[in-house]
Amino acid sequence: MNIMQHFRNEEQDVIKSAMQYCDRAEQTYAPVLTPFLDPREQYIFSVVAKQAGVKITMFGGDDQSERKRAILAPDYFEATEEDFDCRLVEVHYPDKFVSLSHRNLLGSIMQTGIKREQLGDIRVSARIQFVVTTQMALYLERELTKIKGATVKLETVPFNEIVQSEEHYQVVATTIASLRLDAVIQQLTRKSRAVAQKLIDAEHVKVNHTVITKTSFTIEESDLISIKGYGRAKIASIGDRTKKDKIRVTFETLFN
Repeated sequence: MNIMQHFRNEEQDVIKSAMQYCDRAEQTYAPVLTPFLDPREQYIFSVVAKQAGVKITMFGGDDQSERKRAILAPDYFEATEEDFDCRLVEVHYPDKFVSLSHRNLLGSIMQTGIKREQLGDIRVSARIQFVVTTQMALYLERELTKIKGATVKLETVPFNEIVQSEEHYQVVATTIASLRLDAVIQQLTRKSRAVAQKLIDAEHVKVNHTVITKTSFTIEESDLISIKGYGRAKIASIGDRTKKDKIRVTFETLFN
């Protein structure tokens, strides 16, 4: 079976990468660690690993983590937390004088020059934390000293101290006429198809962290959709068709 035909053309590089990781695990008969993967990439890696007969284990901090690293390995290998080579970093800042958001922290981290694949989840609650590769944790402790003009200090803490984000997804089960991006955006925003098209044309829509400008782009299970000014949604599941030929879809939404 040619696995490529079951995924989008835009995902061919991810599939090839997953195949290469599986090949390395098989050839060396040893575990191979990936960068952080978004939910869609995790799904693709899982499908490829299953077909290749390679064991896959993922970790991103806790069970609720959105971004995770994967270990591709032979069946004998039992991964531990340490094998994923990542750290939980807490941000200390003068919270009486400045308020920090997810966007503030992400922007400041990206400005240091690290790649998105080296960064896991950002958790914003009474405490602010993020997950990152061990190498980049050490780098950021030196380089990230200010956010929004405020002095910050980074401290590595154990994963059993990870905070739960104050963001809570709402599960919505509905039906939709099509899995085209404009139809999905229309459903999520509860606006007209014309408004959905304008949002896409204005580059206000991302799928799996990539700006998508094709209204006919097909949405698939485990996609993460972000809509500027509205929020984001995960495609939790895509079911069968109803008697009226609509598609059953379950979203996990986090909207303003």
